[in-house]
Amino acid sequence: MGVREINEFIRSPLFTVAGIGVSAVAIAQLLLLFAIVHFAARWLSRMVEARLARRELSTELAARLVARWVTVGVWTVGILIAADLLNIRFASFSFFAGALGLGVGFGLQTIINNFVSGLLILTERTLKTGDVVTVGGETGRLIHIGARATVLQTGKGSVLAVPNTQFISGPVINWSATGKGVALTIPFAIASTDDGEAAEECVLQVAKSHPLVFADPEPKVYLTRVGDLLSYELVVWVEEPIEKSRIVQNDINRALLQALRERGIAIRG
Repeated sequence: MGVREINEFIRSPLFTVAGIGVSAVAIAQLLLLFAIVHFAARWLSRMVEARLARRELSTELAARLVARWVTVGVWTVGILIAADLLNIRFASFSFFAGALGLGVGFGLQTIINNFVSGLLILTERTLKTGDVVTVGGETGRLIHIGARATVLQTGKGSVLAVPNTQFISGPVINWSATGKGVALTIPFAIASTDDGEAAEECVLQVAKSHPLVFADPEPKVYLTRVGDLLSYELVVWVEEPIEKSRIVQNDINRALLQALRERGIAIRG
């Protein structure tokens, strides 16, 4: 077999896909192209991540997120070049491309919205991993900010993925932002014939003796209703509202019940 025959063989279609002949030369070109795209995407993404990570205004997560999208962009360009090598003309699939583009457009709109929202969360630095937040009625510890969703670990032991757009479009409570903890309200009531001042003093002693209750702001007792019963609210400050607030509420309720009983005061209502 001569050079001419070999040249004709490697350039002749080995198989046909969607009416397009694929030759050995085309396969070799595609393999070489994908190898170049692979190494180019890795190099560019690492370079972008390294440069962004060195900037004070950028977080490590934001740098990693941008680097991922650089990789996506490089591979998109590579796929378009591969389509050109195979002589694929998307214009010939105008109806299919239009329908596909419409469907993909709606899907990408949500993805892009979540991606941009994730970038805003990372660049504004109003939230960070480790914060305890409430969003969409759910409270949890923020353990990861991703390109599509932010992951919360709830007090029930479950892991919840919340779309990033909810952190931008809706109200978000960050319990860790001030560093002062959260206020925990514990209601209780006694008979109007019992000694209210003694009950208040007893409740404050119980609250101040608990190791998880902050001394500043100090615990306070408020008389909220007067009638057949004297209704009170004990307000204490704890570190965060997921686990420790339940522990504090349980401990104070038990200690309060015992302490008031020892003084002849019964919990009512």
